[in-house]
Amino acid sequence: MVGLEKLPEECIPYVLSLTSPKDACRSALVSSAFGSAVHSQVVWERFLPSDHRDIISRSVSPITFSSKKELYFRLCDSPIFLDDGNLSFAIDKLSGKKCLMLGARRLLIAWGDTPTYWDWISVPHSRFGEVAYLRSVCWLEIYGRMEMRSLSPNTAYAGYLVYMFSEEATDYVGTGRNYYETFPVKLSVKFFGNEETLIEAHDEKDAELLLSTRRTTADAAASMDYSVGNKRQRFPMERNDGWMEIEIGEFYCGQSDNDNCLVEVGVKEIESGSWKFGLVIHGIEIRPIQPKPN
Repeated sequence: MVGLEKLPEECIPYVLSLTSPKDACRSALVSSAFGSAVHSQVVWERFLPSDHRDIISRSVSPITFSSKKELYFRLCDSPIFLDDGNLSFAIDKLSGKKCLMLGARRLLIAWGDTPTYWDWISVPHSRFGEVAYLRSVCWLEIYGRMEMRSLSPNTAYAGYLVYMFSEEATDYVGTGRNYYETFPVKLSVKFFGNEETLIEAHDEKDAELLLSTRRTTADAAASMDYSVGNKRQRFPMERNDGWMEIEIGEFYCGQSDNDNCLVEVGVKEIESGSWKFGLVIHGIEIRPIQPKPN
């Protein structure tokens, strides 16, 4: 067997580039040859999204880095803001897949520009300049749209509503009159083609979201999912940034989906006629689904 040290110098980085970021870093512990190769520009160029140069050019502030490896982990640990600053971009550390978050200003919110119903406020713990604060509305409808070509191909994704409640709403729920749990919001994932022609729609009639004020961990939230009749109800989880999130739905971004196709994920509660208030919308995040451990 030929030793690793006898292979041509350019071979090992190329081999590592065909693995995953996680496996490449682990391989550095196996041999000194891998340890040296794992810092190669070839390896991390391959792990970065193929259009990363274009993405960086859209950043609202300059991005500095001395190597492709440094850039990779910079994008993993610190989302950058694109275009008008209401869209954030990051990459998943384990897979290198794209993660995007639509800030509240990039969402389609029914009556969102009517001050009677919604306010636009700044909060210190938001990554965006403004968030949407629900004053009072009976027609709750929030959607986020994104071009499929902005996502990583051949990847399973999920959309998440990122939100919290104001102190006023939390105190009201404490009285036992929590209409957010009495009237769960409905979920939908839709796909649009040229000229916004509806291609496919997945209205998840068998699932509902309970926008609970109860904060819990990811594992606990999963264990709290339960069925009522023929409805599967989901509960939120607390994020590391202090916000809550709840999964809206899953979809698959294929290789051919990157051409002029939009995906829309959203929530709505328009049937009860109940007036709702105190919801603070941070945005909708689209990120790859993590494989479950064996």
